[in-house]
Amino acid sequence: MIGRRALLIGGGGLGLALAGLGYRAWDRGVGTEEEGPAYAPWRTWEGRPQDGRLRPLRAAILAANPHDTQPWTFAVGSETIEVFADRSRNLGSFDPFRREMHLGLGAAIENLTLAARAYGMSATVEPAAGALTPSPDDAPIRVARVVLEPAPETRDALFAAIPRRHTNRGPYRTDRPVAPEELRRLADLASGGNVRLAFVAEKGARHDLGALIVEATGRIVDDAEMSADSARWFRSGQRDVAAHRDGVTLDAAGLSPQMTALAKLLPDMSAKTSDAYWLAMTRDVQVPTAPALGIVFVRDRLDIAAAIAAGRAWQRLHLAATAAGLAAQPLNQPVERADRDKALGRPDDFGRELMKFAGEPGWEATFVFRLGVPERSAPPSPRRALEEVVRT
Repeated sequence: MIGRRALLIGGGGLGLALAGLGYRAWDRGVGTEEEGPAYAPWRTWEGRPQDGRLRPLRAAILAANPHDTQPWTFAVGSETIEVFADRSRNLGSFDPFRREMHLGLGAAIENLTLAARAYGMSATVEPAAGALTPSPDDAPIRVARVVLEPAPETRDALFAAIPRRHTNRGPYRTDRPVAPEELRRLADLASGGNVRLAFVAEKGARHDLGALIVEATGRIVDDAEMSADSARWFRSGQRDVAAHRDGVTLDAAGLSPQMTALAKLLPDMSAKTSDAYWLAMTRDVQVPTAPALGIVFVRDRLDIAAAIAAGRAWQRLHLAATAAGLAAQPLNQPVERADRDKALGRPDDFGRELMKFAGEPGWEATFVFRLGVPERSAPPSPRRALEEVVRT
């Protein structure tokens, strides 16, 4: 018979274990998704009229950007907002030319212009000229000047979709293809000037592009420097999220709610394990469940103005997709690998393969993504407070 002392010891051990599990759940944010100051910008995004020219920036900081690095600062004047690249918030070898950084800045500018119009201001964007260079220093640089003038308020479906637009890394429904006319509408909305968008929905072509995405992902995870530069932007627990208010979180990784909770309770994954999961998720879930893949083309992906324009196009498309009940996710590994090879002086195999999907010569891929009907909704990503990124 088990003695009273043994029961007390066993019960005490169980109590300690449960207490430890409870602390772990609290520390890792199980059941507290989307709570706290890191997610407040999604709830206060419209601001108040007395915010003046700061008001559109509440929408700007909710824009899509690589790895949720939020690489922006804004200088607000009496008639202008100047947009700066905070190059200290870079992805290193993952983005050696800071091209993806400028895509994110373009996305923020698109949100800014939509919000400005909604609040009674026209917004004229003057992007900086020049070319992106490999591994620049961390000094901030101005990438655009936005001139604001009084104008009638103009609100549309894209503006309304700003707080609902999130990157959805989970499975998409294979029984719900996106109608061809919807793809044409989205392509027309995002294309123009020196930006061209092409959808790849035909089964054979989609298979070829998907294989290219998977191959590029494998090459990235085999590159120790790229792996390390990506891993430093991963935020694993609620204290990590609260401290940084940026980066890729477990909540946004595309797992089911049950698997997300389990992943939070388990010890942190090593970079190698995380990379293996990313490759498997890309190969087994994200590529095969996507009814449509897409590519944003420009004339020169390392031209600053082209990168800004491409980022604006992606934000516009993602907002329109959100308004239509569709989900989207960047799968830009082929271009990321092309940039890495170019920086190392190696042949650009991926860039050359992507050109085949342009339909005509003279276009260079800068952004690859997937589009579809999601199986489940995606949560928001953490955001820094507006006060952290604005100076007047």
